[in-house]
Formats: sequence, structure tokens, C-alpha cells
Amino acid sequence: MKINLLRKEVIDYPSGSAIEFDNDLLYVIGDDVSYILCLDAQWKPVKKITLFDFEGKRIPKTDKPDLECAAVINDQLYVLGSGSRSPQRDVAFIVQFSNDSVKKINTNSFYSLFRNKQLIMEMNIEGFAACRDKLLFFNRGNTQYPNQLIITDQKILKKQFPGRFKVMPVQTGNIGNIPLGISGACYDSLNDILLLTASAEDTSNAYDDGTIAGSAVLVVRNAYKKLDDEILTADEVFLLGENEPAFIQQKIESICITKQQDKNYTCVLVADNDDGNSTLFEVEISLE
Repeated sequence: MKINLLRKEVIDYPSGSAIEFDNDLLYVIGDDVSYILCLDAQWKPVKKITLFDFEGKRIPKTDKPDLECAAVINDQLYVLGSGSRSPQRDVAFIVQFSNDSVKKINTNSFYSLFRNKQLIMEMNIEGFAACRDKLLFFNRGNTQYPNQLIITDQKILKKQFPGRFKVMPVQTGNIGNIPLGISGACYDSLNDILLLTASAEDTSNAYDDGTIAGSAVLVVRNAYKKLDDEILTADEVFLLGENEPAFIQQKIESICITKQQDKNYTCVLVADNDDGNSTLFEVEISLE
């Protein structure tokens, strides 16, 4: 894997935690912000999509919905709360691209399936992607608990709870002695490849922030087939800070694909360093 940095820009939008791309627009989501920021190809603001009413700039940590991941599915944008604090973070929003209408849904029933049966060590959903007929929910690990993946099918999007689901550990590696916790996900259906972002954060729980040792991009090849394995293991791990100084101590939160030619991708990454702004990175990723 090769990754080359094309551009970097700090934007006036706090807490960037998820990013998606559709119809030439970037959708940037903050974990404590009441609206989605939409940017054009030059990363200039085009519009805002209000998710809920809030008069301030950033929602206090104890009350925020912690919107940590998003995915485009069937001409809609799904934005998910992490579930790391209930009921505040048991929430999701569905944005209809045709008219920017927003529907809010409660995810407590779904998240509680895994909490109550203790299938998830500590709920903290930070990566979300559609993988063919499956939905993948990546639960971020920390120094105390491992990364985990919840696999279910797309019936839940129609409020049809599947009779079966699977939870499996995800092996990501470390930076130093700090494990890489999964922070974002996107899927290339053409080549059956998952691209994941992860950061090594020195914290033992899903609520408290910690020092960032670094971030990485991970590749899972033959991803759909590997959903049948006992452990999902990344085939390649690219440590961003070791290869490009601009990524040193950056907390990379998410990734999306904006252009693709076979196994060569142009992607945008978003970073949140808890300073009231977000940083966008455009990179070329070559998997040939």
C-alpha cells in the first residue's frame, strides 16, 4: 500500500468525526454539532443540513449525541451515534438526498441487544459501512477492550430485526504499546475491499479522551468473504505519521472514497483534535 498526501486544510467546523461523499459533495459530521457541513470540490461550504435544534456551537460532552460514523445507502445518508452513553448517544439520523429532509430514529433497541447480552465489551460504534447485503458496525476498542465488529443484514434499515447477527473481534495492531482503535470505515464493492481508519489513543474507556500516539489506514482485502472468519484481521496497516509529518499526532476519525480507478483511490480523511476545528486530508491510496 502507498499513500500520498495531496492537500490538507483546517476548516471552521468543530469535532469532525465522520465524512461521506455523494454527488460531488463532501458531508462532514461533527460528534457534538447540530448540523452537517456540505462542501464542494474546493472544500468550500455549499450548505448546512440541520439535524436538530441547538443554539450553541458545540453541545456539552455529557449531552452530545456523539455522531461518530456515517454511510451512504440507497440514496440516503445514515448518521449514527456511538451508543457509548445511553440514552444520549442511542440515536441515528437519516438524510434524504433528494430534499435534505431529516428523520431521527432511536437506536436503543438495537444497541441494547449487544449491551444486555454482553456481546460488546463497551459500546462505542465509530465505523459504519454497507458491505453488499450486510451492514458492518465497528465498535472502537481502547487500552482495556478490543475492537469488535457487529455484522447484520440490511433488513434493520426497514425496521426488520434480523434473527441472526454476528460479533467478531478485529485485529488492528498497535502504535508502541497502545492499540489502534477503529474510528472509521468505507467499502469498495468493486474489489471487495474495506478501508478503515484507526487511532492509538491512550484511554481505557469510551468516554474519556487520551493522548494520541498516531493514526493509521488499514486495508482488509476479500472483506465479504472474511466476514465468515473467527477474527477479522487487516491485511495491511499504514502508519500515517511515520510516513508523512502532517499526520503526526492527528486523530483521524473517518475516511471516504471520492474517486476510484480499479484499486487506486482518492480519499478524504477527517481529523478532530478537540481544538474547535476539523482538519481535512486528501490522499491517494494505491493498492496495486
